Amino acid sequence: MTTQYKILLIFLVLLVNTLISLGYFLVGFIAARKNKDKKLRKYIILSIFMFLCPVAGPMLLGCGAVLYKIFFDSSIDLAAITFSKERVDVLERPDMETEMNLVPMEEAIIIDDKENLRQLLLTVLRGDISKSINTVTKALNSSDSEASHYAASAIMDIMNEFQTTLQKFHAQLETDPNDKEVNQLFIEYLIKMLNTNFLSEMELKTYVYSLAQTCQGVYDYDKSSLKTIYYSGVINLLVKIDDIQTAQIWVSRLQEDHPDEIETYRCVLRFYYLTQDKEQFFYHMDRLKKSDIPIDKDLLELIRIYN
Repeated sequence: MTTQYKILLIFLVLLVNTLISLGYFLVGFIAARKNKDKKLRKYIILSIFMFLCPVAGPMLLGCGAVLYKIFFDSSIDLAAITFSKERVDVLERPDMETEMNLVPMEEAIIIDDKENLRQLLLTVLRGDISKSINTVTKALNSSDSEASHYAASAIMDIMNEFQTTLQKFHAQLETDPNDKEVNQLFIEYLIKMLNTNFLSEMELKTYVYSLAQTCQGVYDYDKSSLKTIYYSGVINLLVKIDDIQTAQIWVSRLQEDHPDEIETYRCVLRFYYLTQDKEQFFYHMDRLKKSDIPIDKDLLELIRIYN
């Protein structure tokens, strides 16, 4: 074979290899445009690999694809087992008759309807108890000893889980007190749990001050980590335990750090309404009316109630 033929053969091999690499990249580009789940970066890397490794690169990737198809690929319909909320197959129809015959917990306690109260309580306990703490707590006041026993056991389980979760958070914060993500999760968890009614008055005060202390530490270190809902959560809980003075400090901080947010006005108006400070209440209401902040349906309803 002459030198000219060798050069021509090498040129053809490189040309074909370049075309294969370019074609693979174009296929990946089109697939990524059609399906957002497809990652274009993978196609770019493999195209460069095939371009830099003539013959060996395409052959290696081609053999790998064939072997994967033969030995590892399966025909499982992943869409059928997806947990996406957009695809929900109802396998069992709800029991409409049972649901319609249940009465609210408060009514069952007031009228001393033991049968309905027990049925409702058992229905609640079969689900996620943490989402129904307020409902379960109301059953503690029932004259039915069996229902109140169920409720007390459930509250005890919630309390144990609450204490265990707090210990885990404290252990993580002892390792790194300024961990932004852990502090945020801890604040959110405390706000959620302290707005239920499973704690005694003394316990509630203790944990509210623990929450305020955690927020104070984050505020001193990096107050940008404190979201508006954290301020409002602390303020509402401090008002709940009648510590108006400390709540006022957080109200001032909220207005200073997040002055033009709807959640700020929602919290501030509620605070001055509960503390019966009419002057400040109407002052901030007028400010809200004159501002460009869009008022949502919930806040509009609160303003109507306040008026």
